[in-house]
Amino acid sequence: MKGNVIPDADHVARYCPGSCVEGNEIQPTAFRLRRPQETYLSVNWLESLRLQNRADEVAALQKILATKLTIGSRARIAVLNVGNTRAYVRGQSPNNDNLLVLHEPEDADPSHSGIHDIDLDNEGMISELIAQTVLEAHPAK
Repeated sequence: MKGNVIPDADHVARYCPGSCVEGNEIQPTAFRLRRPQETYLSVNWLESLRLQNRADEVAALQKILATKLTIGSRARIAVLNVGNTRAYVRGQSPNNDNLLVLHEPEDADPSHSGIHDIDLDNEGMISELIAQTVLEAHPAK
């Protein structure tokens, strides 16, 4: 349901264009807002897909993303654990930033979600901290 908090035990995935990938490493720029149109960082809630394993979740997300974006060959999907990312950012940021991860479903993308409450004055640092919590990186196509 729109606006529900995603549990800390769950995982979200962020589409990272090839311009934000060096080698196989996802750069912090992948976790910056595209202003002014974005008020939160778009991600997808993997557990909401209700699939058996991560490979199936990534395959489903690849299909969803392909309907919305032009996927480059270097693009990646970054997987984050919600609780680990929130705790790391809160513990490492100077203002103890407390990110909020909410379900933001769309008609064609029911797993769509968002990372909210990114302090725009510290967005560069927060994007670096989020990048440090990436658990896995998968090809986006």
